[in-house]
Amino acid sequence: MIFRMNSWNGIKQYKKIFLLFFLALGLSCLLAPLIKIFLDSLLPSSPFMVDLLNYKQESYDFGRVMRRIIIAVVLVLIFLLRKQLMIGSLIKSGIKPIRGWREQLQTGFLLGTGMFIFYVAILWISGIQTFDPEEKSFTDIIFRLLTLLLIAGLVGCIEELLFRGFIFQSMLVDMRAVSAVCISSLFFSLLHFFKVKLLVSTGIQPFIGFVVIYQSFKHIIVDVSSIWPSLVGLFFVGAVLSYACLRTKSLYLAIGLHAGWVFLIKANKLFFDRHAGKNVEWLFGDNHIVTGVLGWIFLMFTLVLIRFVAKAPTGVALSHNT
Repeated sequence: MIFRMNSWNGIKQYKKIFLLFFLALGLSCLLAPLIKIFLDSLLPSSPFMVDLLNYKQESYDFGRVMRRIIIAVVLVLIFLLRKQLMIGSLIKSGIKPIRGWREQLQTGFLLGTGMFIFYVAILWISGIQTFDPEEKSFTDIIFRLLTLLLIAGLVGCIEELLFRGFIFQSMLVDMRAVSAVCISSLFFSLLHFFKVKLLVSTGIQPFIGFVVIYQSFKHIIVDVSSIWPSLVGLFFVGAVLSYACLRTKSLYLAIGLHAGWVFLIKANKLFFDRHAGKNVEWLFGDNHIVTGVLGWIFLMFTLVLIRFVAKAPTGVALSHNT
């Protein structure tokens, strides 16, 4: 391999996270042109690949393909470096069975959905949203809600295991809690915008991976004036979820919160149409909810409520230095 596995042992845990990220980007850039050649060989003769890549007008979005490549490379690196990254011990410390873990999941879900319903009620009363369900049949609505609930549960589990179970706890090993919360929340926020749409045609492009990565960084830097409300909102989301982990010394409350938010955000789009004008967007945000001042206030209020409704089990540590 490019580096010796044991060379990671002397590196601080939080630095390993950033090394893993940039190593994954570098390897993905090297693999990208080879994967593009393989995909191009299947176009346009394979209807399945045409549909999968949304191949239209002799082009497809390689930015989307690149995101899948990066995820796959990260997963492989995590598996190969699992001992050096301490990923097993970190995640296990957050999800090991503790007394009241089901109650924590339930509390998180009810707190997340309860606060969101209150928020949606304000939007409805203010005329920002109107009730107009996409599905008219009661059976279809129930089926969609159950599907959304399953998706929310999966998203909540996967993202919390990665961001709070691994990344946040890795930073807690060598950092103070406040620093770990801020840095991991900023990382969580920025990663949501590390993407770009890049249409490509078939043919050999040896530097296509580097082009996508460059455009992704450029998107964050150049467009920061338009995405900063979302950046701030997602930072608050990460901070609330990280505090839930610190308060309970486990991931269960954070998983419940995350799942509740995802479920209601998707359900909100199923039942309501949004009519907010640009003049009130600063207060109510857009369809992403967390982009307005009102959404930030609700997130901070949720953080305060966590302090009163959640208690840490005695004798349980979240990470190696707590």
